[in-house]
Amino acid sequence: MDPAGPLLAQAVPLHQAGRLGEAEALYRQALAVRPGHPDALHLLGMAACQTGRFAEAVDLIGQAVAGNRSVPDYHANLAFALHAVGRHPEAEAACRRALRLRPGFPEAANTLGNALSARRLWSEAERAYREALRGRPGYVEAHGNLGTVLQALGRAAEAEPHLRTALAANPALAEARLALGRALADLGRPEDAVEELRAARRVRPGHGPTLAALAVVVERLGDVGGAEGLQRRALALFPDDAELWNLHGQTLHRQDRTAAAAQAYARAVRLFPTMAEALTNLGTVRRESGDPAAAAVLHRQALDCRRDYAAAHANLGLALQDLGDPAGAEAAFGLALRHDPGERLAALNRALLRLKAGRLAEGWADYAGRPTAGRPALPEWQGEDLTGRHLLIRREQGLGDELMFASCYADAIGRSGHVTIECDRRLVPLFARAFPAATVRRPSDDPRDADLYALAGSLPRHLRSALDTFPPSAGWIVADPERTAARRRAMGDGGLVVGIAWTSWRTDRSRRGAYTALDAWAPLFAVPGVRFVSLQYDGRYDAIAEAEGRFGVAIRHDPADDLANDLETAAALTAACDLVVSVASAPGELAAALGVPVWRVCWADWTQLGTAVRPWYPTLRPYTPPPGGTLADALARAARDLRALAGSAR
Repeated sequence: MDPAGPLLAQAVPLHQAGRLGEAEALYRQALAVRPGHPDALHLLGMAACQTGRFAEAVDLIGQAVAGNRSVPDYHANLAFALHAVGRHPEAEAACRRALRLRPGFPEAANTLGNALSARRLWSEAERAYREALRGRPGYVEAHGNLGTVLQALGRAAEAEPHLRTALAANPALAEARLALGRALADLGRPEDAVEELRAARRVRPGHGPTLAALAVVVERLGDVGGAEGLQRRALALFPDDAELWNLHGQTLHRQDRTAAAAQAYARAVRLFPTMAEALTNLGTVRRESGDPAAAAVLHRQALDCRRDYAAAHANLGLALQDLGDPAGAEAAFGLALRHDPGERLAALNRALLRLKAGRLAEGWADYAGRPTAGRPALPEWQGEDLTGRHLLIRREQGLGDELMFASCYADAIGRSGHVTIECDRRLVPLFARAFPAATVRRPSDDPRDADLYALAGSLPRHLRSALDTFPPSAGWIVADPERTAARRRAMGDGGLVVGIAWTSWRTDRSRRGAYTALDAWAPLFAVPGVRFVSLQYDGRYDAIAEAEGRFGVAIRHDPADDLANDLETAAALTAACDLVVSVASAPGELAAALGVPVWRVCWADWTQLGTAVRPWYPTLRPYTPPPGGTLADALARAARDLRALAGSAR
């Protein structure tokens, strides 16, 4: 007869009734009667768990397991206590032992998911939570945990029903409400997200991750200052929370505060060295700061933590591309897409890499997977016969790209019975003149007056599959002849007229290296017999005045011209020039589309399609820096050629 049995029989009902102190006393008496009794140790450990004494619980339940390794509950509850004290790999091992002893054990599977989630092994955690729900379909905590993991995996639509199921049964599940708020934000419902996150804050007013998530949504609603304030409050409460530092870094990064973002990401990595998101975010900042080698190291560290992390593979590809390893970059983009076929930035960057190498068929196929918005509720044209069908061509990108892709419009019009072109409102008169057989209009919200549609950037996949499919004609846009003649008369005689554009108002971190300061144009300003005209659509009158004074050159400009919004005027002014010298910006694209000779001072890019020219524009000549050179070197070469051209004109 077990001498501890009667004592345990008295203790268990007290334990179940919540009278833990009395139950614990009886468990200890049982252990005095029979030292090492596994059930007594296990139950005493569970009482310790219920009163928050998790380290003590680990010791007690661990002794129970040592006394009897065949009881699955012992292993499952030991895992619960180990997880609570942060010993997640040991918790995982204990859960797996419990599941071997009792396959489908819901509590063990749920705790396994928690241990995996704590290590950010989201995909494995998802499998564990689904196993828990197979064992018990109504398991509220597992629904909430699964929803939280699905949200972390970026599958917000799948997460929402699980989270709502959990909250309907237990509205106090703050983690589930936090995850629901994040999921709603990911689904583009920021107002609903704010409501849920504020409800989560009422449950836990000082919870740092909830403050941080609310900050993310507030930022999406346009209140950047409010978002940063919420993050700083959260960090004041939880200065050692790596997730908060990572989120704060993302906010700073979006504001282009690169140095501060790097410090926040680095702080997150110090606090959580295996946090893959912070590692790859820090790598991205290092690359943008001009250190792709350091970036590649950080992205690889992130992948050591999470081999299936698609964003880290994509970011590694960008770093390898900067390091001159296109094959490695392409492989990295491919791994990103293998782990997440929806990783559209990887598809876009692999497309640009392949197009830059002249691999048009592969490149355009990838380009179809680029991030886009505003697809209408119509079938998309896949290159089939268009005879008798109404095709809608829809703009999707910036003005420069829109002008470049418009070189395909005449071919599309020739294949279709009717084409409607939706374009930037500023281009409507120019495109109406260029494509009189088409209907030209500004973008509509949800057009349904066509049979099918094509995004402007998708047309080359069907119309420019090889270099010999690019038409040799110079220019497809025509400026207003009377306005052009008037501009030319106003310039008078006296030398070569050269339009210039040296920068852009889009000087974010991804484009900054494509532009110059006007000071760098000194070699061109020194060429005699040249009259310069500013085609800079954002004015830059102070820079012009400074350059005129410094270099003793006249740069014709008229503040009454609105070159940003009045493209008819911009086109006439451009067409009146003998030559345009431009960085990679819209004025140069407009000039080339008009058939004006253009010298494009730029880095070699994908739009050259593996050639030394730009097949889209027969009148455009790229001036790219030599290996290891800068745009200033390209400008110096353009100045030498301009001197020769001006001399021959004289």
